Amino acid sequence: MSDKTSEAVERVRQAFEDAADDAEEMSEKARQEVQDAIDDLEARIDTLRDRE
Repeated sequence: MSDKTSEAVERVRQAFEDAADDAEEMSEKARQEVQDAIDDLEARIDTLRDRE
């Protein structure tokens, strides 16, 4: 994965993590949806890294 791609993935990951932090004010369902999105993103990151 190129440096630019890694940086972009990290920015997206940070955005999801920030959203999860903000989820304290959300309902449990919304928090779970954010966590599921983070889990999905992490799985995609792992898949991209495995391609190298």
